[in-house]
Amino acid sequence: MAHKTKRRVVITGLGAITANGIGKDAFWEAISNGISGIKPIQRFSADNLPLQVAGEINTFLANDYIERKLVNRTDRMTHFVFATIQEALQDAGIALAQENPQRVGAVIANTFGGLEYVIEQIQTIYARGPRFVSAYTAIAWLQVANIGQASIRYGIQGYCKTPLNDTAGGLDGLGIAYQAIQRGAADVIITGGCEAPLQPFPLTVLAYTAPCVKGDDPNSYRPFDRRAAGLILAEGAGMCILEDYEHARQRGASIYGEIVGYGQTNDANGFTPPSSSGKQYARSMCLAMQEAGLRTQDIGYFSLDGQAMLPSDAGEADALHRAFSTDVEDLPVSVPRTMIGHSYAAAGVLDTITALQALQHRAIPPTINCEELDPGYGLNLVRDETRPLSQPAVLIGGRGAGGINVVLAVKKV
Repeated sequence: MAHKTKRRVVITGLGAITANGIGKDAFWEAISNGISGIKPIQRFSADNLPLQVAGEINTFLANDYIERKLVNRTDRMTHFVFATIQEALQDAGIALAQENPQRVGAVIANTFGGLEYVIEQIQTIYARGPRFVSAYTAIAWLQVANIGQASIRYGIQGYCKTPLNDTAGGLDGLGIAYQAIQRGAADVIITGGCEAPLQPFPLTVLAYTAPCVKGDDPNSYRPFDRRAAGLILAEGAGMCILEDYEHARQRGASIYGEIVGYGQTNDANGFTPPSSSGKQYARSMCLAMQEAGLRTQDIGYFSLDGQAMLPSDAGEADALHRAFSTDVEDLPVSVPRTMIGHSYAAAGVLDTITALQALQHRAIPPTINCEELDPGYGLNLVRDETRPLSQPAVLIGGRGAGGINVVLAVKKV
């Protein structure tokens, strides 16, 4: 049997909604200038909650993107999806109506589901009775609602998936879509992640079950700092248009970058926070670089997971030392999401959007709040202001409960 050459996969469109910027350009402007969007929660009173600050998006209006009827039938997470898909498609300059719908797919990760919608309906059933509960609750709160609604709106009939992989779901989704196009299952895949978990009930639960820092300090998300005590939760979404390279070239598309490697491993340590051992995470890094044909010296910077807990930070540093050996001293690393909070399934996609714009602008965005960098980690952390990006390739890493480790390699075309 003749060997079939794998197809190249490029990213041609970006869409972002975050606490420090709506739209990819506003997002990059804030990220590259070290501007944080983390503030005290405003949409409801959080004074008595253990988590009082978040990456909350207060200027987003769903009616600017979709009709009121659809707003009322879908959750806030899906509103973010509609908005970021719209921006990403416009940015890519692609008209899906002119594409074969069976060759267009969607991979959209989500962890928490439509919490706001279902909580409102639970309140309704107790306050007014079951007759007043929306029939759309049955679908609006499911993670797969995002794929379903996007498919209906854009006539998508091809490869579709909803990855659920905790905080690494969105980054894993990019890898899944990359492999699907690589093997010829689709020509175009809308790929991203979304979350909208900022409600009193989930914030209370997550304060004790997730690695979240408690209190009211908006500057307390400080990975690799001596005082690190956890991440700050966020809402938001990121979306990328992935295409077969030849498909993009034939239609004259502008290309942000090419996905050239994807590594996924598991620590096999159960449903616990990321391991303090970086052995399997390092293997993900090596798998991604090996597939990409990249040497450690070719990596311009590594966008870290940075969950800001001692075990996970130690494990990430350990992985870098294992994979990069002595080259780790010269490897710039950063955690730009310290400016927007950790948006779980959206986080890895937003990190990838940041990395692609970093390649475009040749600038590494900083990590903020890390004023007391622990020298024991031995990391070359970019802090407080941007640094020039000198190499054409970037790695993006993500880890999650259950042991998942994901690394994506992207480079300029």
